[in-house]
Amino acid sequence: MRTWNATRSCRRWITGIALAACMQSAFAGLSFDKPYDASGNALDAESSQTDANFSVAQTQPLGRARLKGAVDDKLELGQGQFDLTAPLRIGIQKPGDYLFDTEVVEKTKQMLFRLFGARNVVFEYIATSDVGSELSSNRLDFILTDADTFSRHETLESLKAIASIWTVRASDPVETVGAVYFTRPSNRFINTPDDMIQKRIAATDPRAFGGYLVAQRDMFQRGYVPEVVMANTTFYGNQPHKIIEAVLSGEQDVGILPACTLEYLAYKEGFDISTLKLLGLRKDGLLRCSYSTSLYPLGYFAATYGTDPVLTKVVSAGLFTMESMQNGTEWSLPVSNRAVHDLFFDLKIGPYEHLGRWNFVRFVRDNAKTFVGICLAALFVFAYTISLSILVRRRTNMLCKAIEERDSIEAMVKASRDHINNLERTGIVGQMSTMIAHELKQPLGAITNFANGMLRRVKRGNIDEATLTQVLEEIVEQGTRASEIVNRVRAYAKHQTPELRLEDMSLAIEKAIETFKRSRRTSSEISTIIPPYLWAEIDAWELELAVLNLLKNAADSLVGVEDAHIEVYVHPEDRFWRIEVADNGAPITQEQVDKFMQPLVTSKKHGLGLGLSIVGNIVERHHGHLTGLANADRGVTMIVDIPRKEAETDQNSSQNETKSKNFSA
Repeated sequence: MRTWNATRSCRRWITGIALAACMQSAFAGLSFDKPYDASGNALDAESSQTDANFSVAQTQPLGRARLKGAVDDKLELGQGQFDLTAPLRIGIQKPGDYLFDTEVVEKTKQMLFRLFGARNVVFEYIATSDVGSELSSNRLDFILTDADTFSRHETLESLKAIASIWTVRASDPVETVGAVYFTRPSNRFINTPDDMIQKRIAATDPRAFGGYLVAQRDMFQRGYVPEVVMANTTFYGNQPHKIIEAVLSGEQDVGILPACTLEYLAYKEGFDISTLKLLGLRKDGLLRCSYSTSLYPLGYFAATYGTDPVLTKVVSAGLFTMESMQNGTEWSLPVSNRAVHDLFFDLKIGPYEHLGRWNFVRFVRDNAKTFVGICLAALFVFAYTISLSILVRRRTNMLCKAIEERDSIEAMVKASRDHINNLERTGIVGQMSTMIAHELKQPLGAITNFANGMLRRVKRGNIDEATLTQVLEEIVEQGTRASEIVNRVRAYAKHQTPELRLEDMSLAIEKAIETFKRSRRTSSEISTIIPPYLWAEIDAWELELAVLNLLKNAADSLVGVEDAHIEVYVHPEDRFWRIEVADNGAPITQEQVDKFMQPLVTSKKHGLGLGLSIVGNIVERHHGHLTGLANADRGVTMIVDIPRKEAETDQNSSQNETKSKNFSA
């Protein structure tokens, strides 16, 4: 970036000196009492008399200005420093999507008035669409236009740039115009220009250079087809406020404005740029504004075809020696507009518009090598097809044999899968047997105690019929319980649905917590709030398995957490008993929670994603539902809702062992 005004002033001073020297050399041999031809060459009396009629005939119909010479200092005020044969006509392109700075235009006018006088300079404001016709009429001597329009007419109308606009915000006049993309800060789905694809876009005008064409080429350079990815674009004209409002209100997803427009609104109207999320900002420091695309020249002061070359020198010197403008903008030597032509070529517009229209002859010429390659490839394919048809017959028999072998292999694979399924079922039965081993110990131990007690009484001869009946009833009850446990294992192996019974749910929950603690799966602190008498129609085994799975998941999420903590909280919620298992693991979003609630989705490196699926199936069989919620700070809370039931009595099966001990005593 340019930071020193001294550098700019020095450059302008050196340029002015050089041009003044050129002007002095140009005027050194001139005598303003003699006539001159269009190139500034003096004519002698004879040749001037001979060519007088030709010169008049050549210049008068066109009415073009020619430099006659310097005027006397004593001439009236406002006449200017140089005298012209006709008024100097200068065209100024009307403001489009990228405005010329007002001060630039006014300062340039004042400079030209000082040189030639206000009466000898005529300014004409021309619409962009009329620039071509005005240049073709050959009425203008100079034109002030943007780089887009200049490049479109440069060749056809023989325009010659004599100066370029250099704004203070640019480090180089060739890199001044660009575009900036933005969206509303709340839009989490658009963070880069690549996210703009096929979104709703707000722009100024389809012909606007900085407001749309620059953005189209940027999409082209990113590998997209601009007409496709920007098809859903709405144009608001040269009204940046409407574009910003449309984006902030959600009417449009992305806005496109010329670079520095947002800074201009912030400077002039106090607009807060932080209310927008800018996309793809470039940090190369070429432009002291927010921009997301490549940069291009801003504008040119150009001489038209047939302009007096000496007059061009005078105007050039005036432009380069103008007083410094308040905003730092100045005229510099004309810069290359190659970048603009590259844009036209990529988008197939302007001078290259014909390339965008399909033409068979040009297509063949441009793709001659490809056509030759296609012909050779077709010949090769034909020869290959003939040889292939011969091989097909030989391969047919081999293929039939391969199909038979494949069928045989598939049958073997099916048999292997069935065998694996049987092994898996056997493994499930083994796991269930391990889980209920400690349950069988209680009824079997009770049966043993009752039998031993009765045996001792028989040996002592101290037994009566009532006692014998009571002992036998207890033995039958405990044997029945052991049989039910075995049947449960068989039911799981056969994938049968367990029967729901009215039970105190708190016992199953506490049992799951105790089993989890004995497993020493985690050192996390576990706090519980479990009220008694939580009556519900449940299968205690399945509910215990569900709670145990939730505790294991909570423990897995607390690995590496220093203040690890698990909470189990049971309370009534509407028509349900609500079981909440919460942990304080790593921060997680609700979107992530919803994702791993799906089957076969897991956050564990070697997990199968079946844990929560099993819990969900168990809860569904209990006519409840499973929910996962992300905590506000960190961790997850898993919620199980089980329908409530009312009960008045409760038989405590844990008294069996006490009864047997009393009897044996």
